[in-house]
Amino acid sequence: MFKKLFNYFLKNITEEQTIVKNYFWIILSRFLSSALRAVLVILSFRILGPEFQGSFYLAMNFMLIVAILPEFGMVPIFIRELNKKEKEEKEIIGSFLSTFFVLFIISLPLIFLGKELLIKDDLAKKIVTILTLFIFFEIFREILFSLFRAQERMELQALSFSLTNFFILIFGIYFLFTYRNPFHLAFAYLLGSFLGFLITFFLLKNKLVFNYFKFFNYRKSLEILNQSWPIGIAGFIFLLLTYVDTLILGHFKPTHDVGIYNSVVKINEFLYAIPAALAMAIFPKVVKKIKENEEVLKIINFGFNFALLFSLPMLFAIFFFAKDLIYFLYGEKYLDANLALKLISFSIPFNFLFLILVDTLVALDKRKELLKFDLLVLIINFILNLIFVPLFSYFASSFITSLSAFLSFIFVFYLIKKYLNIKISLNFFNYLISSSLMIILLSFLPLHFVLKVFVGILFYFLYLWLLDDKTLKEILKPLQ
Repeated sequence: MFKKLFNYFLKNITEEQTIVKNYFWIILSRFLSSALRAVLVILSFRILGPEFQGSFYLAMNFMLIVAILPEFGMVPIFIRELNKKEKEEKEIIGSFLSTFFVLFIISLPLIFLGKELLIKDDLAKKIVTILTLFIFFEIFREILFSLFRAQERMELQALSFSLTNFFILIFGIYFLFTYRNPFHLAFAYLLGSFLGFLITFFLLKNKLVFNYFKFFNYRKSLEILNQSWPIGIAGFIFLLLTYVDTLILGHFKPTHDVGIYNSVVKINEFLYAIPAALAMAIFPKVVKKIKENEEVLKIINFGFNFALLFSLPMLFAIFFFAKDLIYFLYGEKYLDANLALKLISFSIPFNFLFLILVDTLVALDKRKELLKFDLLVLIINFILNLIFVPLFSYFASSFITSLSAFLSFIFVFYLIKKYLNIKISLNFFNYLISSSLMIILLSFLPLHFVLKVFVGILFYFLYLWLLDDKTLKEILKPLQ
């Protein structure tokens, strides 16, 4: 049994098992890393308070928006080119990394100009300076992760990602208790990210020690950007969708409201990592099978069922136990975010399904056709926030986030039907019944919140097993 488990989680055996294995490692690293960052976030919320946290997240969210400039959608194209193997690997790596360095240098004046134009808070402006270097190492490390993903060796990516966030936590605790200000908290993020980058580079040193600029050619860079720009623009639109509500909220409301809202946003960001991990695990498979229509449809069908298997119980649990979750994470002074968390939780299943279909469009080289719909969703989001945030504060932003996720899924599903004859066989009833029974059970159990989580997971999968769920059987098949 031990040998079977070892092979299941460290070797690529079947299509479904490889997806589950890679998803497991990405999720495990994201969970550990998010848990580590959650400790830091909770400590910072408690030590710094809503006002200082408002300044920190104005700066951080601004940087996360402009971070798309030096990366500009290159990561999925990098993975796609590595899997196609039409060129020598060193040539592909050199071309993409040298292009990244050039883009980062070009983006610097734009970052500092945007800081002066868009941010009113002086402390947030100072924090942006430190976070600029933090973003450099984060993006560089993410590009290097493409080498792990192309080989479907997500366990190595998991190791690097988890250690990075461990270093950020250690430095963050030290600076929080020593200086008690958000400027030094930003410095902790920079130091941790730098050490994480060094670890990733070390793991890949045999592939990375050469002169990147030997392979730099402006024609090659333009060719890369010609393929990546739709993804870069889409990524920028997504970041605007994710963080523009914070900027609007900061314009109309005090930093206290920004701090309260970001307590919800941090939970949603953690949850978003789960569907993102599934999309990462599926993408290499779709790229390799993209010319085999039936195989791609089989992968998408498995991905959809796998997505609903996880997303529906998450939606039910967060909606019914939002107050308990907020109190457990942040304490009593953040309980005003209860309704906001319930409203934003409806985005969870749509994010899962949306990301699977978007990566399929990337594999088909049709991502740019979705841009007009991305822009439409952004405009709707922006206008609704401008209208309703002055009236309903962060509650409006939470509802609009879920509405945007729903619209994005509808548009991508409509578009992908032009290229694939999608026929999805969903085990929706199984997941709905199991989620409902899980909530009913937990409502009657007088347990601590953490125990409720573990009991809920146990009984949810027990219910699925009793229902003889097909997707669960496929996941467990290699262990039998």
